[in-house]
Amino acid sequence: MNLHERVQQLTNNGYEFKFGEYFSKGWDLFGKKVGHYIGFFVLMMLMLMVSAFIPVIGGIASQLLSAVFLVGFFVFTRNIKYNQNPNFDDFFKGFSSFGRIAVVQLILLAFILVVMIPLMIFGFSIFFKGIIGAASNPYYEPRNPAELFELFDLQALIPLMIITYIFLFFIQTIYMFSTAITHFYQSSPWQSMEASRKVIQKKFFHFFGLLIVIALINILGVICLFVGLLVTVPLTYTIMYAAFDDIFQPESANGLEAPDESFENREN
Repeated sequence: MNLHERVQQLTNNGYEFKFGEYFSKGWDLFGKKVGHYIGFFVLMMLMLMVSAFIPVIGGIASQLLSAVFLVGFFVFTRNIKYNQNPNFDDFFKGFSSFGRIAVVQLILLAFILVVMIPLMIFGFSIFFKGIIGAASNPYYEPRNPAELFELFDLQALIPLMIITYIFLFFIQTIYMFSTAITHFYQSSPWQSMEASRKVIQKKFFHFFGLLIVIALINILGVICLFVGLLVTVPLTYTIMYAAFDDIFQPESANGLEAPDESFENREN
């Protein structure tokens, strides 16, 4: 089944969102290769930190690498599930789709910038208004930080910030599987993004809840002196893979069959 057929099936017939199963299956998959997951996560973080120091493009480079490594986690996890002899090299298989993944990320970056424009314009206007106000009264000396902030009317930014973050989270949610789709289905960047959007919008609040719980799990990792992130971040990826595999069934495009001990028989 190709991507177009699968998306039509999901959008026309609907699908079951197996919230609890994704966590249990993600945990089971993670438990089969704990050392590999933790080892690659440490290596990934080192590579992301190095890329962040690249002049001018450091932030973009880190974003692109993060997306490629997400696909790598999915490839490795998929090979565990289908007994395809998973090895450490699988974590780097995302680079085989680097061009398409990069285009997806650049389009998402453009969307984010468009959403951020009103906040940036309003923020700069408040900043310059505060500067002009302070310059017009050189004898005024704020007695505390609160009085200084009053010059810049930062409270006016709060509603716009809330709206902006809602839009950003919406974008992050509906396109969360775009990079995985473009790799596993070998589809174009825009086709992959549209597939992710159409399918996730059918169960948007289910995915919203999934991301919230995942975020809480990673907060627990931070609370544990950041050491917990060695477990919670890779676990996050295996949970996300469990959801992606169950819903999009990329194995149907490649002729793979799950072994008996893996996922239960699916209902379309």
